[in-house]
Amino acid sequence: MPVLQIIQQNLFSAARVKSGSTQEAENTMSELSFNFKDIVQQSQDAICVTRAFPLKAPGPEIVYVNDSYSRQHGVSAEDCIGKNSLLLQTTEHNGGYNEKIRQAFEYGQATQLILNRPNKMGEEYWVELNIQPLKNNQNEITHFAVIERDISERIQLQRMLDESPRTDSLTGLLNRRSFDEVMSREFALFSRTHNEYSILVVDIDKFKSIEKVQNRDQVLKELASTFEVIFRSYDQVARIGEDQFCILLRQTTLEQAFISGIRFRQMVQKRSFAVKNGSISISVSIGVSQVLPADCGQTDAIQRADLAMKQAKQNGRDQVQLYREELPA
Repeated sequence: MPVLQIIQQNLFSAARVKSGSTQEAENTMSELSFNFKDIVQQSQDAICVTRAFPLKAPGPEIVYVNDSYSRQHGVSAEDCIGKNSLLLQTTEHNGGYNEKIRQAFEYGQATQLILNRPNKMGEEYWVELNIQPLKNNQNEITHFAVIERDISERIQLQRMLDESPRTDSLTGLLNRRSFDEVMSREFALFSRTHNEYSILVVDIDKFKSIEKVQNRDQVLKELASTFEVIFRSYDQVARIGEDQFCILLRQTTLEQAFISGIRFRQMVQKRSFAVKNGSISISVSIGVSQVLPADCGQTDAIQRADLAMKQAKQNGRDQVQLYREELPA
């Protein structure tokens, strides 16, 4: 049976299983006017089809490769077909996955792996490898389709994210990215357990009127050290803007968060902040909100606290404002 016919037959079987009706699947497939060869040949993924046997070296014979496979490996289809696949042979570039690949062939299992290997230029790249058994009319596995997807850009992006700093370099507090991750987990936990939490958004009043950048930096660092006096060790404080901070208060009601906000505002009001030529006093405006069962995501409570903070500034600054439904968006 031709290889592409086997692939088409397997797609038909998948459609039949999904639909739950043989007749429905047959009707669906019969309405398709395109050639399945075009799908496989023009796929951006590299596709290679091998025979199911032999499993011992030199490995099963390659019977088909698409254009993407030829481009990715730097070989023509004529050079591949009839040759033996190297998948089951030990190489230094397969990340030790030989045994998993061998088991996929031996037991006829669909398998997905992520491994790195050299490209035609000898440069390392990452692939997501999907091995799919292909069956004939007698339900016997005769071939395997090996589908390779280049995920090098995805791996590189993930590495960049993993290596990027998680704290603000000036204050040592969580940065916006890290705080977003914390809030995402906290909202997921709330969705399951309904453990309530509250949010404070703190903004320094008239921050840009402080002369000199180094003085502003000093104020930010000293203010960051003040948070730990009022808030608990398991609360999370982040710098989310130039002069703006956000605080997650775990297991805290709206009223409790409001009291904490007042205590913090009063502490800041009474404190002197050392700058280059003396000391200055500052004030903060604070917005308070609480997570709600109707929230669609972790940003909803933060947005409400931000609206309340802006209302506090409009009301004259140096105050704590609870979010209320009548606040203008």
